[in-house]
Amino acid sequence: MSRLQTYFWKQAFWPLIFTLLGLSALALLVQSLTTLEYIVENRQSAFTFFYITVLSLPLLIGVILPLAVFIAVLYALNRLNVDSEMAVAKSVGTSPWQLSSPFVRIACWAVIAHLLLNLVVQPLSLRTMRGEILKVKTDLAAQMVRPGEFVSPSVELTVYAREIFPNGRMSDVIIRDSRQEPASTYIAKTGNIARSENSARLTLNDGMIQQMDEGDFTPITFESYQIDLSNVVANDKNVRLKPSDRFLHELFFPNASDRADQAIYPALIAEGHARLATPLYNLALSLLALAFLARGQFQRMGYGRRIAFCAALGFGIRFAGFALISSSESNMALNWLQYALPGLIIIFCLWYIFNRRKAGNVFRMLGLSRRPKVTSS
Repeated sequence: MSRLQTYFWKQAFWPLIFTLLGLSALALLVQSLTTLEYIVENRQSAFTFFYITVLSLPLLIGVILPLAVFIAVLYALNRLNVDSEMAVAKSVGTSPWQLSSPFVRIACWAVIAHLLLNLVVQPLSLRTMRGEILKVKTDLAAQMVRPGEFVSPSVELTVYAREIFPNGRMSDVIIRDSRQEPASTYIAKTGNIARSENSARLTLNDGMIQQMDEGDFTPITFESYQIDLSNVVANDKNVRLKPSDRFLHELFFPNASDRADQAIYPALIAEGHARLATPLYNLALSLLALAFLARGQFQRMGYGRRIAFCAALGFGIRFAGFALISSSESNMALNWLQYALPGLIIIFCLWYIFNRRKAGNVFRMLGLSRRPKVTSS
């Protein structure tokens, strides 16, 4: 790249980084509100909350990346126009491609990064996130015990613990178990809940069992005693994958049960096409910004109307893309439109940018370009 192109490239690159960071932080904040409520209800640590929230970041970046590129290119082009740098570059004979290539390169790199994110990073991170959420859901101590409260995970079982430590160990445990006759009351100094592949057990240490058997009170002391909880808690350890959690080959070539399920199969195919089509919006929206702000005559009064119209059109195109994904989940025949929308934008904008003779006609038709007034003396 020439020095001019390198300068233009930097004018868009740093705004892209700052815009992406800002939008990602905002998206994480919104996402964390849901995660925080869930984590607090299950009494998990701050690290678990932070870890699950960060794992959702690749999905959020995939949604906001085209808009971040669009905003960055719009900002850079407007700044170059306001400072008359674009007009100076045009006056020395810089071609439309030389003016546009730095921004097109950024858009192309964004397309590659977006593809990598969609095809590899997002499925890996979301699978890990589902596993962490399953651990939270199957945390037996969180399900069964609340510090200082009597909790009944089932009608015939009541559990109390004065304190629960981060490793899951409980202190001063009292349990009333009426699932079998005679009913038993367990009192122990410590306890720990553990899950194996096919069972869940509560191990009590240094305690006593109290039973009423035919009117006689029978206390039994023990050093260690296990209570079976398999029929009380859910023991499903399978991670349920959503379409967004699957790799591309799992979307286009699902297993037999998913293929036979007409409620799931169209959603999988739509998600697969969306993974491949959405990166094109990085290039389409960048070219749209170039068509509005890199061509046409210099305007001393600024480019406010053009920027407003371009921004509204760009955001409308992106939201139309989201609508197409949703529509394709119910009608598989619409999947080709996911490629057609950004593809047509790219083709039209390229034609407009490099068509010197007709470059100003469209803006004059839309009222976004003003001809200089001619006054007679």
